[in-house]
Amino acid sequence: MDPVRAYYLPTDSTSAIDASGPPVSVEQLDALGWKISNVGDSPDEVEQAGRKLAQELGFPVTQKGCSLPFSFNPEQNAAMMDPEMVALLMKAVKVNNGDMGFANEFVIAITNGAKPYFDVEDVATAGWIRVHFAVGRFVISAPTGAKFRLPFDEHNRESVGTVFFKETLSNHGLLVKEEIDNHPARKAYVNAHT
Repeated sequence: MDPVRAYYLPTDSTSAIDASGPPVSVEQLDALGWKISNVGDSPDEVEQAGRKLAQELGFPVTQKGCSLPFSFNPEQNAAMMDPEMVALLMKAVKVNNGDMGFANEFVIAITNGAKPYFDVEDVATAGWIRVHFAVGRFVISAPTGAKFRLPFDEHNRESVGTVFFKETLSNHGLLVKEEIDNHPARKAYVNAHT
């Protein structure tokens, strides 16, 4: 099995993990601004790859609040996380599988997980693409203003890692539902990809 499998979701589906529509290549995801790579065999190698990518993109990875550990199960793992990260994840959990986006670019290094997945919007087709990982170790660079959905189910709740922000988390802003549609970063993303 490929380490990353991506495919268009049927228009009437948001949750079926194994539903498979037309395939989407890593190059197509890249054209939408999503950089995804399966790197390293150990959690340390994956985190270092994420840190290196963030540095190459000009992120201040040593600045307080720009490099934070996380768990997609904040109720169980709040002690390992910055309080602002717990609040951000709890906001995401509340919109479980709802549209989300960030006002600034970020890099996420998932160092462990149980075959996680998420959905990204293809603004050109107004469709959704499911990105599904065969292993729980990968690095993602997410574009500013792009919409994504992250179901907090058994496939994702075990994921842990480090997220690297271009600005401090307090200046970063998770945008949910209507917030994202009216944000200037979203409008710029849509204009660049349609």
